[in-house]
Amino acid sequence: FPQPQDDDERKCGVCGFSAMVLAREHRGLTNSRAFVLTACCFTAVIMGYNMYSGPNSVGGEIDTSGVFVILEKAHLKYAKVGRQLTLLNAQDHADYLMRNKEDPALYRPDIVHQALMSVLDSPLNKAGKIRGVYIHTTDKHVIFVDPHARIPRMFRRFCGLIVEVLQRMSVRSSHGGKKLLKLVRSPVSSHFPIGCRRIAFSHSAGNATDFHDYAQQIDPSEPLVLIVGAMAHGNVLDLIGGDVLCSSLSISKYPLSAACAISRILGSLERRLGVL
Repeated sequence: FPQPQDDDERKCGVCGFSAMVLAREHRGLTNSRAFVLTACCFTAVIMGYNMYSGPNSVGGEIDTSGVFVILEKAHLKYAKVGRQLTLLNAQDHADYLMRNKEDPALYRPDIVHQALMSVLDSPLNKAGKIRGVYIHTTDKHVIFVDPHARIPRMFRRFCGLIVEVLQRMSVRSSHGGKKLLKLVRSPVSSHFPIGCRRIAFSHSAGNATDFHDYAQQIDPSEPLVLIVGAMAHGNVLDLIGGDVLCSSLSISKYPLSAACAISRILGSLERRLGVL
């Protein structure tokens, strides 16, 4: 067996060896059963270590610089309509929603679909500057979207993908098994890098600001979190009312769709970072 490389691995090795000895001496287990118990101990220790090791860990080697995009207040709910589970939307399920006393105008997964494509198709993402996309739903679910994921262009296929994530907790790549979409723990702010600049975009934030000029003040090595609403009605500023670490910004004197706002924001950052 390979030798442990650090204190944590040595502790895991000691725990595993101790478990095997105790299992054999005090419980009378065979070698094979003791080995199974040892493997379970190793798994529990490693899962616990990985759970508390992340981008925010002090002294970690994970690079937290780059851009993180948060799509807030996404109304993503699925239900069994007819014989199959489907992601509810205002166009196809208005009758079903009204029968269940729900407002069909709130169910707009197409907004999330268009916003995701704007982020993932951007030159900023293709240059490797987008570090992650998080979808924060009205049900308090947080979906992480890997920047290398290829979102289906067809809306119906996208709906099926979201239903699969909400049901199975993750969707893996067909090559290599990497999780491209997955449910992660709440709140979404726990995934922000330490010391990042947080900006929430809303038409209600006040006087419009030229984001290209604003972007010149941003340090390219500084982690940046962009918060954009992914809902038909509402205001993302309601979510950051008491957050002194988050600033609000309006980038146009006209209300913009999420996809249009993201295109304008990322375009300014591309010019700031020299991404053509």
